[in-house]
Amino acid sequence: MFWLLYLTLPVYAGAHAASHVAPKHGFLAGLGVLIAVMIAVLVPQTAFLLWLSAVVDRRRKANPEKGPARATVETANVPMPEKTGARARFRQLIVYGEENGRHAATRLVYDLLLRMVAEHQVVEQGHGETDTSMVSARELADDLAELQPDDVLVVFRSHDNAWVGFRCGNDSFRFRHRAVGKVICTIIYPARGGGGYDITFEFRALRNDRSSAARGQIAQYELPFANEARHVSALTSAFGEIADMLDAKFVCQQYADV
Repeated sequence: MFWLLYLTLPVYAGAHAASHVAPKHGFLAGLGVLIAVMIAVLVPQTAFLLWLSAVVDRRRKANPEKGPARATVETANVPMPEKTGARARFRQLIVYGEENGRHAATRLVYDLLLRMVAEHQVVEQGHGETDTSMVSARELADDLAELQPDDVLVVFRSHDNAWVGFRCGNDSFRFRHRAVGKVICTIIYPARGGGGYDITFEFRALRNDRSSAARGQIAQYELPFANEARHVSALTSAFGEIADMLDAKFVCQQYADV
């Protein structure tokens, strides 16, 4: 069908011109005119279609399709409960939507956060009830009746706004407040409903933060276990809460894998 439409205009124009030339100058002259006119029409027509295709492709990349409604991943906007401890405010986050595998997923996210921040910031690490944790196990135990401590990622900010950090189980680390200016989440989801999700998180420093050697991107990592929409939803919701506790801007961008 495409080729029929593609050749209609050149053939019509060539035949029309040949019908005027052939009666006066013979069949061969008419055939030559037919071929010449078809080429003359095909060249600009092809160039125009190529240009139009490039324009559409650029616009599609600039404004990615959302795909079917069932395939998109919505960032959960339900606020996580915030608690106040003796030294810090904190939130307990679920980063994995299933009980089976939650411990490994939470530990993985904690380790990635530690690596992301430690690449360009001074990080203080601790184990157990140390000054680094900022949140005690007793303060966390009130909300862990049905969850193990290792299944929950804790993000905190000290009351004096000097420190922010994370805790998972008995491990914790902290770094200076305002070190992270933006948290960017990039999701590539299967547009046709099959396959897994690719999800990447990126930390960026404040532009006017001269003490940071990052001058923009701090670090970026791809998480390997986001293979279902509910896992992606749990992650994006958790990182949105993390950005809020860090006083950082949160950006979530979605692209269809077409």
